[in-house]
Amino acid sequence: MPLPLVLVHGYASSGDAFGSWRNALVAAGRQVTEIFIGNYVTLNNEVTVDDIANGFNHALHDKGLDRAPFDAIVHSTGMLVMRSWLTAANPAVPRNGLLKHLVALAPATFGSPIAAKGRSLLGRIFIGSKDPFGPDFLESGNLVLSNLELGSQFTWDLAHRDLIDKKLYGPGNDTPYVFIFDGTNDYGTLAEIFLKTEQEGTDGVVRWSGVALNTRKITLNLGVAKGGVQSSDFSNLIDIPMIPIAGVHHNQIMSVPPDGLVALVLKALDVNSKADFDNFHQNLVANSDVVRQGRAKLQGQNWQQFVVRARDNHGSPIIDYSIEIIARAADGTETSISEFEKDVHPFAADNSFRCFHVKLDELKGKIEGKRLIARIIAKSGTQLVGYQGYGSNIAEGASPDFGPVDLDISDFDGSKPGSFSLFFPFTTTLIEIVLNREPMPPVNIFKFS
Repeated sequence: MPLPLVLVHGYASSGDAFGSWRNALVAAGRQVTEIFIGNYVTLNNEVTVDDIANGFNHALHDKGLDRAPFDAIVHSTGMLVMRSWLTAANPAVPRNGLLKHLVALAPATFGSPIAAKGRSLLGRIFIGSKDPFGPDFLESGNLVLSNLELGSQFTWDLAHRDLIDKKLYGPGNDTPYVFIFDGTNDYGTLAEIFLKTEQEGTDGVVRWSGVALNTRKITLNLGVAKGGVQSSDFSNLIDIPMIPIAGVHHNQIMSVPPDGLVALVLKALDVNSKADFDNFHQNLVANSDVVRQGRAKLQGQNWQQFVVRARDNHGSPIIDYSIEIIARAADGTETSISEFEKDVHPFAADNSFRCFHVKLDELKGKIEGKRLIARIIAKSGTQLVGYQGYGSNIAEGASPDFGPVDLDISDFDGSKPGSFSLFFPFTTTLIEIVLNREPMPPVNIFKFS
């Protein structure tokens, strides 16, 4: 018997957006009474994604859906709502055991390149609340949009809660089976007038590289004796990649879902073992016409996203820093991978978080057979304190500026067991830089007379 099915819409939308999907599900035999379509508030400047997730939990309780397993289909920001709900601290009932299947349509897993524009006057006029008598008139949901911004601390912390520090998606029935679909079209020429380059590598709203759940993390830790270059362990995770769907953009995947996509979603909701999951990807997805057409559309469009955070040994942000990726040949000749820094978005609320968008097709011939180097520079902005690596000699005349320091990251070529490639299409890689922050002589912050 099918499980109850919860539908969660995206930002500045409503449950009505699931009209086409509800009709398709009912036509496939689902009972209307088994489908629960949510509605939530985003166009309020004091509401966060965590608030919405908490409200979602109360709504589940009211319908009795928090006491037995259920499935969910989410769109766009709905993915962040569901992941926030899954990772809430100290829930009365373990939530990853409740959610059995999670189908994500064009999910904003790591935010959206147009989220920062939503706080502009243009955004408030065209998507803001229009109730002339309400307190939210022309509000566009500042805190939700901040959560959705590229490189936000919210998505960084959320990834650690369900992908890095804890691993909530695995091969067993005690974790949700997750399926991620995204369209290969954007909004076209007219949108480019307003969005400029924000549509590159996207479905018009979310990046193809930022929707999957096969995230990896590298830590460049210069603050401890046994630091250096470290990576997270993902050996026990199943791969949860993006499944490209031809012919639709961010909104059309909801309003006019192709028959082939609907068929795949129905099959995804029937997966109940790792063998089922593997068969879904290796056979059903591989033989789907709409997916094959989608993959053909993405030829030459291999994008990757990096989210970088720099902090000191106290956990405080490092705002003034740079990271450069260098390809070093055997003869010592160096080539800067300028494509890495071509499209960088600092998170507005905390510039220690930055999002890098890289088109991997442009790297061909630049990195093959060469060692990869991460070159780091950091500045404190004062002579009183400076950033240092472990064991650095902070002597008279030492500079408070750190670097440039080179770290060899060549091990990330995917050739060793348990390792992964630094450059891998349609993924988001987290990079954390850790430095020591120390008082600098001869002008000491504290001394005895």
